[in-house]
Amino acid sequence: MLNVPYVHTTFTLPHQLNGLARRYPTLIYKLLFHSAWKTIKQLCADECKVGGLPGMTAVLHTWGSDLKYHVHVHCLVTFGGLSSGSRPEWRWPKLKDKLARYREMCGRFRKVFLADLKPLMEQPEVVYHRSFEDLENELLKVRWVVHNTRPTADTKVIEEYLGRYICRIGISNKRLSYDKNGQNVRIQYNDYRNQKQGQVAPKQHRNLPPLLAMQLFLQHQLPAYFQKVRHYGLHAGRTYAKIKDQIPNQLKGNGRTVRTVIQLLRALLAKAPHQCDSCGGSDFEIEPIEPDRSYLWRHILHQGRSPPTGQADKTGVLTKAPS
Repeated sequence: MLNVPYVHTTFTLPHQLNGLARRYPTLIYKLLFHSAWKTIKQLCADECKVGGLPGMTAVLHTWGSDLKYHVHVHCLVTFGGLSSGSRPEWRWPKLKDKLARYREMCGRFRKVFLADLKPLMEQPEVVYHRSFEDLENELLKVRWVVHNTRPTADTKVIEEYLGRYICRIGISNKRLSYDKNGQNVRIQYNDYRNQKQGQVAPKQHRNLPPLLAMQLFLQHQLPAYFQKVRHYGLHAGRTYAKIKDQIPNQLKGNGRTVRTVIQLLRALLAKAPHQCDSCGGSDFEIEPIEPDRSYLWRHILHQGRSPPTGQADKTGVLTKAPS
C-alpha cells in the first residue's frame, strides 16, 4: 500500500442478475471485478477528475448480513493517481472528498458492465432463460449502487479493515447458535434497513431449519481456484515493478516493516533462529518430505474438471490408464 489516503468503494451487482450469477458464477464474478476496475480507471484517467493511474485492491463478497445472496466487491482505492510521462507526479482528485460524483460513478459502472455482459451472453456455452436485450431493458431502469466513503490517511485503520475483509466468511460463530428445543438454527444479523444515520445498525434474529441454514451458508462457496482478492493499477505486482522507481519516495509504504519485526523478534528471543534449545547447535539435517500428489484428487472437488485419466500408484504418480 502507498502512503496516501484511501477511499473505500463498494460495487454491488443488481439483484436482477442473481440468477445469472448463480448459473455462471465464475464468469459473472470475474466480470464484476473487471467492471469495477474499468470504472475506477476510466474516471481517474479523466484530466478533469484525477489525470493519473490509481491503485486498487478488491475483495469479493457474495453475502449480506443475514446470509442472503448479495454479490458485491469491496475496493480500497488510492485517493489520486500517478501521472504518465517521463517525470510522473502524484495527481490529487479535483473533488476534495471523492474521486467522482455518485451518479457519474454509478452510470459509468452500469455502462461498462453491460457493454462486457453482451458478448459474454452471446457465447454458445452460455445458456440462460432470458436474453441480453430483456435483461438490459430491465437493468437500465434500476439504480446501480456504488457506495463511497470519505478518504482516510490512517494506514493502520486501512490495513486492519482490509485484513478483516480478506479473511472474512459469511457468518462468524458468535452470530450462530442452535436451539435444541425448537430444532432451529438461530442467526444474528444487522438490520441495515432500520439503521439511523450516525448510529450502529440494530440487531435482529432469524430462526431457520438446519438444512436451510446449511444451504444459505454453502451458496457462498466460491468456484474452485477462484481468486477472491485482486490487485489493479499501482497495486498490481507487475505494474508496480515497472514504475516503482518513478514513484516519489514520500508516497511509498514502509518496505522495511517485515525486516524490522524480524530484528525485534531476534532481539527479544536473544538467540539465533534455527538453534536447538537443548544443545545450542545449529547443524541440522534437512530431510525433504515428498507431497502426496494423490491427495489432491481424493479430497478436493473440482467444479467443471474431470479426474485424471491415469491411475495413481502408491507414490501418487499418475500412470497411463490400461487400454
